Amino acid sequence: MKVPQRLQFEFWSCVTLGGAGALALLVIADFGWVPCIVGSLLLAGGVWLGATMQARSLAVQLAIHHFVEGQTHLGEKIIPVWKNHIGSSRDQMESATNDLVRRFGEIVDKLDASVRAAAQETSNMEHDNAMAALFARSEEQLRTLIEVQQSAMQSLQAMLTKVQSLDRFTSELQEMAADVARIAQQTNLLALNAAIEAARAGDLGRGFAVVAKEFRMLSNQSGETGKRIAEKVNVISAAITNTCAVVQESVSQEGGSMDVANQTISTVLTEFRSILDAFAKASNSLRTESVGIQDEVNQALVQMQFQDRLSQILTQVERNMDRYPAVLHEQLQRFTAEGMLQPVDVHQYLEDMKSSYVMSDQHIVHDGGVAAPTGNTDIRFF
Repeated sequence: MKVPQRLQFEFWSCVTLGGAGALALLVIADFGWVPCIVGSLLLAGGVWLGATMQARSLAVQLAIHHFVEGQTHLGEKIIPVWKNHIGSSRDQMESATNDLVRRFGEIVDKLDASVRAAAQETSNMEHDNAMAALFARSEEQLRTLIEVQQSAMQSLQAMLTKVQSLDRFTSELQEMAADVARIAQQTNLLALNAAIEAARAGDLGRGFAVVAKEFRMLSNQSGETGKRIAEKVNVISAAITNTCAVVQESVSQEGGSMDVANQTISTVLTEFRSILDAFAKASNSLRTESVGIQDEVNQALVQMQFQDRLSQILTQVERNMDRYPAVLHEQLQRFTAEGMLQPVDVHQYLEDMKSSYVMSDQHIVHDGGVAAPTGNTDIRFF
């Protein structure tokens, strides 16, 4: 280390002071040998005192120099480490934020596609009234089916009425069969009387007896025919009665089934309408919620722009950290040259920092305030 001029001045001042004392003593004492010894001692004392003071001052200067040099070296070594940590954290933050922004962007795109699809379907449904038309067609078809069944049941009821009207004809046939039986019986009695009279007549009534015999045979055949007619009429009457009972039971069952079917169809249509209404309500609610979620995600994406602001702030901090070792190095050079430490102009240093800010939040924090946690922070240049 080069000896500062101030220390050299102190050394030569002590030597000069000792020499001046010795010279003054010699002049006063007429240059005797005692004054010469004393003067030499004064000169040597001045040299020794100057050397001692210079050595001590030099030791202090060296200590201060080493301290300042150590602080400068510390700043040159530790600040890059801090910057590396800040840069690594910023890179990680930017990577994570960009990934989140990308993922949220994909979610927004999917939500937007879903909302557009739902809006398109809802628009088509509202434009064509598709659901209402489908419900109307289904209801009309079901009502038509009920009317067809009712018409079939009415036809069956008409057939039952016609079949029941056959009972009157069977009664008439039974009466006619009874009349045939009575006629045959009377004819048989008449033939028997004719045969008796023919027998009384003898040979004269023989031809009449033959006629009476044939007439009686015809009467017996008529009786048998009437009996068979009565039997067939009874069978037909029983069949008609059974048929009427079966048809009547079928009509009753069809009527009950029609009532159940009508009630079931009405219930199904009511439930179907309720389902359609609930579906339409759910679709509208889903569309509204999707739009709301999309807005929230968009707001979240806007809020994620804090990464840009934070990156700018960290960049400014790194630049100001870079300036600190330069300030220490400047102090070391000045101390080496002049041997005196000069205090750092903190006010100017802070003003230089403040002049590098690009956002209003930085100025607020610099002045001891608290930046707003939300809201837009526009970049301002000063």
